[in-house]
Amino acid sequence: MNKQLLNYKASIIPLLGAIIVTNGFLSKVSAQNIFAPKTTDFVAVSVKNQEFPQWGYYMVRRDFRKCASPVCGGYFIKQVNLKATPCLDGVFRSECYVSAIDWSSLKVSPSELIKIQNDDGSRVILRGNIVPVTFPRFGEFGNLRVKEAFYAATNAPAKGTFVALKDNGIRCITTPCFSTDNLVLNKPKTAQVSSIDLSQIGATQKQLDAATSEIFAQGLIAVGKTEVVGNSDPTKRDTKFVATQFYLRVEPN
Repeated sequence: MNKQLLNYKASIIPLLGAIIVTNGFLSKVSAQNIFAPKTTDFVAVSVKNQEFPQWGYYMVRRDFRKCASPVCGGYFIKQVNLKATPCLDGVFRSECYVSAIDWSSLKVSPSELIKIQNDDGSRVILRGNIVPVTFPRFGEFGNLRVKEAFYAATNAPAKGTFVALKDNGIRCITTPCFSTDNLVLNKPKTAQVSSIDLSQIGATQKQLDAATSEIFAQGLIAVGKTEVVGNSDPTKRDTKFVATQFYLRVEPN
């Protein structure tokens, strides 16, 4: 790699604030093979010939209804980017009810686990799958088995599309350079961007450095939109991902 290229990469990383990379991340995103049909939140659609468990990226909120557990008192979960989420019974709903969250596969420190569990659902994304659990006298309910957890960098509202930003190994000697894959979570949609803007989030430099490391390691989860920066030469238009929030992976012990 020549000196010019090194200088170029060094100059864009502070602007991006972070980029995400990991060879395993692409396969995780692509492996999600249940996708919501075109439906509103008020329409449930049966899913035929689908096998659980299905991995997905979920947002979670607590169930504060007052009735006997496991019928009430669990969690409502929904896959990000989808209008309807596939539930244990094979039906798409705006949210799925699960009786509990299984944290046993999430190998994090006790303090980190408490932090995640105490969140009201506004700053945490969980990667996991719904598994069946049978309760005597009550029947079968779903539990969310968690594999990974991601925590938002700040309290800034997450607006836009949830994506994984991953360095794809492309190296250029001029700009724009489409060296980052933009993988839409829970959907089979992939594009490339030439730059990333994390300036709107209000993250600290330490958080930006951590985000950059994830871009070039396992992949960075972010929320936002893609913008095309105009240029008189259409072959040199910068496709920028402008983030409203990013989520750092809760590292295992």
